[in-house]
Amino acid sequence: MAVMMRRMGSAMSPKLGVTFRATSLPRHFSSLQSKVDDFCKHVELHLPKDGKKVVFATAWLATDNVFVALMRKHFPEILTGMNLVAIDTLHLFPTTLECARLVEEKYAKQAMWKLPKGITTKDEFIAKYGDCEELDSADFDFVSKVEPFQRALEECEKDILITGRRMDQAAQRIKLDVWEDQKRTLNPMANFSWQDIIDYVDKEGVPVNAGHNWAFRCDAPIEATSRHLPDLPWTKVDLGKPFWRCTDAEIKGSPPAAVTYVFKSFGDMHTTVPVEPHESERAGRFVRQAKTECGIHTRTTFAGAPHGGSLVDLMVKDPADIKSLTASAVKSIELNERQACDVFCLLSGAFSPLTGFMEENAYNSVVKDMRLPEKQLFGLPVTFDLPEVDFKKGDKLLLKWKGADVAVLEASSIWKPNKVVEAKECYGTSSLEHPTVASLVQEIGKYYIGGRIHGFELPKFGYTTQTPAEVRATLPENKQVVAFQNRNPIHRAHFELLICAQKDVKDSVLLVHPTCGPTQPGDIDGLVRIQTYEALKTETEKEYPMFRWAYLPYSMKMAGPREAIQHMIIRKNYGATHFIIGRDMAGTKSTIDGEDFYGPYDAQETGKKYSAELGVTVTHYENMVYVGPEEGYVQESIAKSKGYKVVKLSGTEFRRRLRAGEDIPEWFAFKSVVDILRKAGDSAFCA
Repeated sequence: MAVMMRRMGSAMSPKLGVTFRATSLPRHFSSLQSKVDDFCKHVELHLPKDGKKVVFATAWLATDNVFVALMRKHFPEILTGMNLVAIDTLHLFPTTLECARLVEEKYAKQAMWKLPKGITTKDEFIAKYGDCEELDSADFDFVSKVEPFQRALEECEKDILITGRRMDQAAQRIKLDVWEDQKRTLNPMANFSWQDIIDYVDKEGVPVNAGHNWAFRCDAPIEATSRHLPDLPWTKVDLGKPFWRCTDAEIKGSPPAAVTYVFKSFGDMHTTVPVEPHESERAGRFVRQAKTECGIHTRTTFAGAPHGGSLVDLMVKDPADIKSLTASAVKSIELNERQACDVFCLLSGAFSPLTGFMEENAYNSVVKDMRLPEKQLFGLPVTFDLPEVDFKKGDKLLLKWKGADVAVLEASSIWKPNKVVEAKECYGTSSLEHPTVASLVQEIGKYYIGGRIHGFELPKFGYTTQTPAEVRATLPENKQVVAFQNRNPIHRAHFELLICAQKDVKDSVLLVHPTCGPTQPGDIDGLVRIQTYEALKTETEKEYPMFRWAYLPYSMKMAGPREAIQHMIIRKNYGATHFIIGRDMAGTKSTIDGEDFYGPYDAQETGKKYSAELGVTVTHYENMVYVGPEEGYVQESIAKSKGYKVVKLSGTEFRRRLRAGEDIPEWFAFKSVVDILRKAGDSAFCA
């Protein structure tokens, strides 16, 4: 209702000068017709004839409006049945709302309007979230666009999403498939150019934003980052028609202005500015932010969907391409285990949407803001380090693991990172008492190399690994998936927690997904842990058929809250809809005084904070404690409230008994697990 009132208010304001049809159209339209024919071919191929569960996200831009016009002309039944979703951020231009009204009326298609959750006016938005100028841009975009859009898609029971994206709009869109099968996304305007769009607007009288009629004439250039401010030294002129129908003389005026700006696109009023007529239409969008997307296309997600919308597959399939890439490498580099784990996660899609090791700008963005440049969450940087560099930017490096060629890395970015900043931002400390900070400073190379990688084969480890696609193929359809990450053998308390989690999430599958790469000193060695998992899997699979087991070669960072986000993203890529975060997840202690670096529930709280954005529900539990054979394991708070006596066995005492060959009670650990640890002896523990 609030949206309708805003739009009705706009309609009753003075006429805004939207022009529907030009009087003369001198342009040649044969190329445009071929684009229209291609558009029709893809719509017929990919959309259901009744339009059901099809969603088009419109911002009422010229391209969006041309899409609606094309659909009404060529596919009226599909347009009638599909959903047209519009987001009112409460910060749109008044002319955008007026344009929306005209499009809805002309093409007889009412949009589904969504507002920020629980908000109906701009004043309410400011009262709840603060002024948009002071609000972090990623937070603004999430609450005002991404969350409302996710809500709309759920309401529409979306099967196919249609976007108005085009390949010519920005560098990030140079490659754009018309049909993205994994995402079930159709980009029917992908091959249209800006010229095609305005030609069709003129030819068919498509309504466009009246702000295109404005010219801003000034005596000297004004910084793009300041052009949103009031009272600037320019003259605003209504040209009476969109700027593209005007001559240069009409735009610049008489005498001609030194510099003239026009609006080529429209987003929120505080992030959109006019640009020079020759610039890209998106040049004026997000000029005050290090991104070119609001997040609807890059951050909108669903439970079970991969991070970024689709699993990245970086494996090269053609043997001739592998041979060519190998020959083009200027040097070979033998990976260490940590690097091999990262290469596995990149090539397999576990680190989706990454397509390689982070370049410097992405690294800086993740270190500082825990976000990629396009604002998707990413917990920790993924970097390739070397002690010295004897190659140049643009060279290719052949990556080897245990003598086998596994990938080629394009060295598109080479830099020396500020490791103190990385430590403080990612680990919350620069103290060498943190084991990973010590490794960062003392062991990790002083140079980072970023760039795309091309995979030949996945690195092989001493245990069976599975890719996200392989694990997803084993998961039953239409079931929620609860993932559990751990880096130690699973004892009784852990297993009781898993049973609770699988029962609490109705009709779910429990994915036990341990990390088996390098970890901190004192932990159980990865290969030994695999043996314990396999033994436990065999022992319990008949009683718990809804448990799935898979092993991940990942190098633990012990980064507490930020690593919890990293694990949520990885498990999201493996198909998880829920993720268990227990007490002290990914935490570590000082190597000097044994003090914890993170609070016991810091990881839980951080996971819950970003749960909605990631589309992964955080399932959290208290410690499970043993209170005797009658009650068995219960949550710690229940034991306390009922006055139960808790039976304990410390980790130190457990290890002492292991080494001494003394009895370990079965209420504490599975006998099969204990037998494997005893057989391994001191070699079971990481140095």
